[in-house]
Amino acid sequence: MKRYCKEVDILSGEHLHEAYEAFARGKRSREEFAAFFEKSEEEVFAKVRSMVEGRRLDLPEITYFERIEPTNGKRRTIGRECGMQQFLDYVCVVALEPLFGAKVGYHQCASVRGKGQKHARRYIERWVRNPSMRYYVKIDINKYYPNVDRRALFAMLERDVANEDLVWLVEALVSTHDRGINIGSYLSQFLANYYLSGAFRYACGLSRERRSRRTGEVSRQKLVDHVLTYMDDWIFVARDKANLKSAVRKVERYLSKVLSATIKPWKVRRIDCEPVDMVGYVFRRDRTTIRPAIFLRARRAIMRANRSRCVLPHQAARVIAYWGYFKVTACRGFRDKHRLGALVAECRRIVAACARREMRHAEGPQLGAVA
Repeated sequence: MKRYCKEVDILSGEHLHEAYEAFARGKRSREEFAAFFEKSEEEVFAKVRSMVEGRRLDLPEITYFERIEPTNGKRRTIGRECGMQQFLDYVCVVALEPLFGAKVGYHQCASVRGKGQKHARRYIERWVRNPSMRYYVKIDINKYYPNVDRRALFAMLERDVANEDLVWLVEALVSTHDRGINIGSYLSQFLANYYLSGAFRYACGLSRERRSRRTGEVSRQKLVDHVLTYMDDWIFVARDKANLKSAVRKVERYLSKVLSATIKPWKVRRIDCEPVDMVGYVFRRDRTTIRPAIFLRARRAIMRANRSRCVLPHQAARVIAYWGYFKVTACRGFRDKHRLGALVAECRRIVAACARREMRHAEGPQLGAVA
């Protein structure tokens, strides 16, 4: 079995500098990281080497807080890590990139560059509009992050990663989490996809023997035509209802036996009767619309910006964030009625001007010091 990350030296200056640059992007001006960036790179790197070589993490405890999702009311426990621990997350993720690239499936979306909401929307839309696809099943893993089996995760890492320092650091960081893996950790989102990669490949490979009544020839038939995951949300699309139900039951048993994960109740749905609600969109045969809860929040943000005499930067940022939904869905009447294109252009100018001001403010003291 091929193993990964053999040649990676996580304590080398080159690797630590690459992780430091990735971590520092967009964080230098944030107050919560001020204490971390007061130290020089050499001090930070020396502390990392000391912790890894001594096999002992010297980090403050993670602080936890509850967040209620505005669109669905779900309560999530988020962990806030210190700056050093977040930097160590980046050290691990940069080192594990070859592993994630090899193991994570093509349709495992979220936390993978180029495979986010847009990727999921494009493929689900294509499958739903294919008239030969008739049925689908959506499953959701129950409390996924807190219920990740660390023993199974660590066994996978030790099997696939041939780098003692890296394996120790990942296991040590995950062990600081309260339960399972921490929702607020940069490392956790990548480990979450990796943890489910075996189940994803298993689902894609499910098949059964089919014997032709006329010729007697035996062939293999896939139980499910398409599988896509968006973190712990799965969708299975198929032509045949019985095969689809069989496939989902097999995946449910695999998740329970191998990964100690349980899924919420599910049922087979017909695409023509019940549209697919996933990744923030509602997919029908003839059109794609925005999920109602998201549309209402987006409409509220757009109306407030339209009513304002002067659009504030945070209002402009919200409008721009929601613009992506309206570009790719059947909302032309709404866009034209509220002149959304012109509003978004104005919001972009406001956000760009605000960013330039912040950049000049950040560079001002440095220029003064040089003078």
